[in-house]
Amino acid sequence: MCSSQWDGAYEPVVEMKTLVYFVIGESDEYYGSEPFKEAYQQIHELYKEQGLSESEIDKLVVLDVKDKDYFEGTPVTYQHGGGYLFCRDKEIMGWLFNQ
Repeated sequence: MCSSQWDGAYEPVVEMKTLVYFVIGESDEYYGSEPFKEAYQQIHELYKEQGLSESEIDKLVVLDVKDKDYFEGTPVTYQHGGGYLFCRDKEIMGWLFNQ
């Protein structure tokens, strides 16, 4: 999930153990990074309540907030446009496709 905000319930995602990789610019011009931080915390807490360990949770949900340095020297001139970079980022895509 990138450059957006969560719009729905967390419980079905946790129940199905759906992988979620949150990635956003720290200063996203539309939403900022706080909604992602809050969504990540909610999902993380639900997994903790299920008794999952930190390493198990880390395999299911990631919060990746990019600072301004991530965007420098790229064709993206504003952080909300980060999706262009995120879908080309080997670390992000590697996590998604190697789970």
